Amino acid sequence: MTAAALDGIDDIDWASLGHAYGSAADVPQTLRDAVGQDEELAGEATEHLFGSIYHQGTLYSATPWAVPFVARLAADPGTPRRAGLVFLLGSIAATGDADPHVLADVSTALARETRGLLPLLDDPDVEIRHVATYLLGNLPPESAAEVVPALRARRGRERSSRVLAGLLAAAGRLDPSNTAAWLAAELEPGRRAAVRAGALWAIADAALPWSDAATEAVVDCWLNGKPLTNWIWSDDPFRDVVSRIGNAPFSELCHALFERGTAEAARAAIDATYERCVRSRSARAESAPLLAAGIDHPDIPVRVAAATAIQDVPAAAPAAADALAAYVADPPPAAVEDVKSNEARLFGAGLEILIALGDPRWREPFTTALTAGRIAPDVLGLLIDTGVACDPDLLTAVRRRLAALPLERPEHSGGYDALLARNRWHNEGNALTRMLRHWGPDAADAVPELIPLIPYDHWWTVQALAAIGSASAEAVPALTRVRDDSEASWWRRLQCAEAVAAVTGDIGQMSACVAEAAAGGEPVAAARAALRHGLPLDAFLPALRDIASAGGDDTSAIQIRIEAGRLLLDAGETHAPLRAAADALDSGRHVADAAELAGLIGPAAADLVPRLRDLLDDRHHFAAAALAIRRVTGEAAPLVDAVRRRLARMGAGKWLVESLRELGADAAPLLPELRELAHGDAAIQGTGVYGRQARRDDEERRQLLAVLAELGN
Repeated sequence: MTAAALDGIDDIDWASLGHAYGSAADVPQTLRDAVGQDEELAGEATEHLFGSIYHQGTLYSATPWAVPFVARLAADPGTPRRAGLVFLLGSIAATGDADPHVLADVSTALARETRGLLPLLDDPDVEIRHVATYLLGNLPPESAAEVVPALRARRGRERSSRVLAGLLAAAGRLDPSNTAAWLAAELEPGRRAAVRAGALWAIADAALPWSDAATEAVVDCWLNGKPLTNWIWSDDPFRDVVSRIGNAPFSELCHALFERGTAEAARAAIDATYERCVRSRSARAESAPLLAAGIDHPDIPVRVAAATAIQDVPAAAPAAADALAAYVADPPPAAVEDVKSNEARLFGAGLEILIALGDPRWREPFTTALTAGRIAPDVLGLLIDTGVACDPDLLTAVRRRLAALPLERPEHSGGYDALLARNRWHNEGNALTRMLRHWGPDAADAVPELIPLIPYDHWWTVQALAAIGSASAEAVPALTRVRDDSEASWWRRLQCAEAVAAVTGDIGQMSACVAEAAAGGEPVAAARAALRHGLPLDAFLPALRDIASAGGDDTSAIQIRIEAGRLLLDAGETHAPLRAAADALDSGRHVADAAELAGLIGPAAADLVPRLRDLLDDRHHFAAAALAIRRVTGEAAPLVDAVRRRLARMGAGKWLVESLRELGADAAPLLPELRELAHGDAAIQGTGVYGRQARRDDEERRQLLAVLAELGN
């Protein structure tokens, strides 16, 4: 019957439809290949279907036309490899990423196939039954009248725990109000743990009322391990469940799992607690006792998870300080022997927490470990970020470690471990030299260690010598040699020239090097260096005009043209910068930079406004375009709309401060939601590095409060 399932497929004008890779004319053959006899070709075809009509969760005009054929193939017992097709349909049904008319057409197509898909629940293949729950549960709501009775009927016959959990998830997703009592009944202690876990997930997913029995069921199910694995509905059911329940039951169950459960359960409780701290500001203080208790847990991965959380949640740090100080003062051998071990991670986290607290018990373990090469670069960076002052012991340890680093970059060979070693060498050298730059004249004793690095500098060596100033006089000959080395890049030569000027106070040779760089074909780099030292740009302007106005639309050419345009704008010129911005916008390369340049040009960039308006529907560049339009025309509406859109997806940050300052009084429509962001309990949404998300929220909140105060709110 497989051939019959494709009846009529060639009557559709597929070439007029589109998918992720363009024309959908290949869909009929791809479907035939996906169910053909050639296993390799079938695998490639199925992969192409996922990548074309469902591309990373996005649907296209061809998708609703393909749905009936995929559904009939999936429902046909004679179709080979049906589980993949069922999963494809489920993925299509579950996503909401498409134009509204495409989503409506997909929904209609799926609803029409509901009756033909119900027999999948009785398929002899348990994996097909399992995946079918995901498909059926994500069908349009109007399918519930047919699907939910079939789910209930299958409940009495099904023996697979994963499928049973999937039946409950599907019922809760399709018809939560009418299945609430059924889901609650499935929480009874006599049920299988996986079934209870599925019911819990469904209750949380549907935001149904949470009961004390549900809290007890979570503890029962996860106290001694994971009851539900390799489940189609969720990679981490526990995380999904606890993320959707209120603070009181959440705290109760996490404490129970931590105190009574296995190490795995304790780790799950710590991780869940930290994730709640990331999302909720009030949770940070409320969760501090549990996170601090995690430092004393006998299982080292639990302790590492707790320390990672505490690094981001300062409220928990004071209560953990004594335990961490004891650990870093006498670390186990594994913390010394393997920098990738959990013991070493706990050692590094302990130092970071003590440094952030201002607790001096980090100093002796830090200097000992740094000399031995056992300090992670992040810890060094924290000394800079927290403003730790230079002192003799710290400087001695930094000097010794810097002297021990190889001058040459390690060879990139030997696999992943070699790559890690090479990256660590780079990151450590970067952090050490940056620290000396930060300390400036107080780091003068480190000049002998910095001088040998000058010819090989991959880090902050030259900037550190410049920051140290006149005490770096001993380094001038080496800096001069690089400055005058015709084989060196102009970037390095100019950097060394700037350092010589900083050390000697003589700007004359700096001026000569800038002129040589301009004559040598690097007028942009030369002009940037000249600006930093207050040198006139007049001699560079003709070359900058030529660069900004030149043709060529490859990525590197566009970038250098925009940079030249910025420099010309600083000199008061607009003609060449306008051309550079226009060409970049037309090429589609460095669009955000081009929009920014147009905005900086201001009203003189009025001819670019139509191009900028076209970008307001661009998912990547709409905010940059809206800001530019505001600066060019004074219009507020596009920027107000862009701020709303970007806040929902990217969170706050410097971009928001810049936009609000640009809007001034015109930001009034945004103020209610901004006040909620600043004063509410929910953290500001957005991306962030794991272990730094709560701190990111704190920083963005401070920035937001400051700009609201500027706006009089």
